Amino acid sequence: MLMMIRKLFFFLFILIFSTVLQAKELPEGFPECYKNDVDKTNFCPIETKLGHRLFLVDFTSEWNQAQVDWVKGRIFGDALVKDTHPYYKLTYIKIDGTDPHTQVPVYSKCRFKKGTKTKFQGDKTNRSCEGGDHVKLIYDAWLGSIKKVEKGFFQNKKADQSLIYEYIVYVLREMKADFGNDYGERELIIVSDLMQYSERVNFFKHCMTASEWKKTRKNRKANKCRSFEKLLEKNKSFASYIKATKPSKDSLENLKVKVLYINHDCQTRKDLYITLLVLWEDFFKHLGITNYEIVPQLDMKDNCKTTP
Repeated sequence: MLMMIRKLFFFLFILIFSTVLQAKELPEGFPECYKNDVDKTNFCPIETKLGHRLFLVDFTSEWNQAQVDWVKGRIFGDALVKDTHPYYKLTYIKIDGTDPHTQVPVYSKCRFKKGTKTKFQGDKTNRSCEGGDHVKLIYDAWLGSIKKVEKGFFQNKKADQSLIYEYIVYVLREMKADFGNDYGERELIIVSDLMQYSERVNFFKHCMTASEWKKTRKNRKANKCRSFEKLLEKNKSFASYIKATKPSKDSLENLKVKVLYINHDCQTRKDLYITLLVLWEDFFKHLGITNYEIVPQLDMKDNCKTTP
């Protein structure tokens, strides 16, 4: 009998010790028990904002199936779960013909914990106050909602302009986007061909040599960008606009930017990316964004054939 009591106390000691140790390793405010610490409507922590991954996806140019497959594998499915901490918010916003201030996110909720051991501390079920089967049930429901978003996500909406800069500034400046520096970590993932086209500035024109411009409208394509410095020098209106609208220094705290650069050979020459990416690197630096990564898409076959 005494031996059984000793074993019981030892088991309770290990359980309590492991729970305390896990709590110390988790970020401050991390939900210990989903029943009391998580908002049931969006799976987000009630007391804190741990992190936010916001996907800005540019649909102002038509996509083909290879582009859809590449992006889908990066922002949905296993990659999404493996790259996102439990209880980090996930938001998907389309760049299309809608004004940024009017645009509504396609999805904006937090990633629920998986209930099993992963590389993320806190993904496991907290046995002291959570049931494993119930956690799995909620996780599967969350995963199902993401799959539903993915299924109808890759549909184009015709756009007369490509307001890439405006959408970036919108999510960084406006409280409505809920992407402020009150989150412990923030990652802005921009999926785009990076060809800004608006009434103020036309990257297709800025990224075209004189010889290319002389071709007929049907045959000319963007082939080489001049520098960002030259862009501001030639376009005073755009330079003044950026100065007046660029995000504040505070809004760039704890921000990481990743660009998934879509290759659009049917609109641009194949080597445009060399100078276009340099242009955007200088653009980011001008805005005060220093923590960024640009991932170019590989060349594709039949790039101009769009999805049905």
